[in-house]
Amino acid sequence: MRQRLSRLMLVTNLICTLFYALSYPYIYAEALKTVSKNYISAEQIISCSGVVVFGILWNKIGDKLYKHYPIIVLAETIADIILMVHVLVTGNLKFYFIFNVLIYAIVTRNMANGGIRLRAKVHPDEKSRERYDNNNNIVNSVATLLGASLSIVLKLDMTMMFIFALIGNVFDNGFYYYIYKKVNKLEGEI
Repeated sequence: MRQRLSRLMLVTNLICTLFYALSYPYIYAEALKTVSKNYISAEQIISCSGVVVFGILWNKIGDKLYKHYPIIVLAETIADIILMVHVLVTGNLKFYFIFNVLIYAIVTRNMANGGIRLRAKVHPDEKSRERYDNNNNIVNSVATLLGASLSIVLKLDMTMMFIFALIGNVFDNGFYYYIYKKVNKLEGEI
């Protein structure tokens, strides 16, 4: 069962990264044109602060936070949908830039920390985790190569890029929710 979940994690990462590479670099480049350099510095400060704060929290109360992982996944999905719909309706890339930074610093960071715990549960031994991490690097690189190549060939407009970015995020979150449920059922935690 753990091997099946591991393969599912790899397939999920492949598909999510494909959508990400197809759209996000171009979205980010366009969003950067709408903000001053102070916003870019603020992005780094806010993002890194989220990593520090939530890393410390997960180290201290990770067991409690992990029990709420499905809520964190749902929160990111809802926040991404609201953000993408707002941008598609208004075209306001500055709002996108600011709100995306906040989503990342607060919600996505928690999801990433929970994902570390989830990967550890799927790969409880060092050899399994090492193999998964190596395969994940390969999968992500292949997906990035494919996504970036497709973005050059397809020449998508911004609307389609935002739609693809949202599809990738929702797909990723849905499968990580599923994997969370399966691995915890396997361990008798839910």
